[in-house]
Amino acid sequence: MEMRRAYLVGYNGVEAMGWMVVLTLAVRCAVERGRSWTYDVVRDALVTVQIASFAEVLHALIGLTRTPAAAALMQWAGRTHCLLCALDGVRSNHSSDAATVLVFAWAITEVIRYPAYVCGLLGIESKALTWARYTVFVPLYPLGAGAEMKLMYDARAHARRTKMYAIEMPNAYNFAFDYPTFLNALLVLYPFLFHGLYSYMFAQRRKKLGGKEKQS
Repeated sequence: MEMRRAYLVGYNGVEAMGWMVVLTLAVRCAVERGRSWTYDVVRDALVTVQIASFAEVLHALIGLTRTPAAAALMQWAGRTHCLLCALDGVRSNHSSDAATVLVFAWAITEVIRYPAYVCGLLGIESKALTWARYTVFVPLYPLGAGAEMKLMYDARAHARRTKMYAIEMPNAYNFAFDYPTFLNALLVLYPFLFHGLYSYMFAQRRKKLGGKEKQS
């Protein structure tokens, strides 16, 4: 096996295992604790696998994968900002329903996506995995995006009260930053950004499954 393929198989395999840990912890704790389940249970594993996925931006930049680097960076930055700032940085969001939805939507998506990549790299055809890869996003992407928006919306009050990430004038750089205002702007843009990604995934679904579905 060539070095590039071996590396990508290893990377995607590790990410798949990491997300499986996240999902297993989430399921177990949801069953045991019910509505008392909190984000803190999966925090370390979730933050680790999400930050590690920055490698995918680098893969795109250096040509290891065909993913456009700008798209990879935008998706990684959007997720990571929501995770570290709107969720991890706001204690009151840890036990929210939005946090639970986000964890499950992300984890279920990724425990399918990464193994699908591994199979593709190894030349293994799995109709079930391919179908799942291009089908589960239909409900899970809107759920995940909705949870991200809810977490950012709820983070605004805490950010305003604590002056979270605020940069006030005057300062040496003559620059000011108000995080709640940033969140408001992001919430306006989010549906448009989501629409672009969602439409792209449907186009990919038609490409991968369309022919087979028409024949059936």
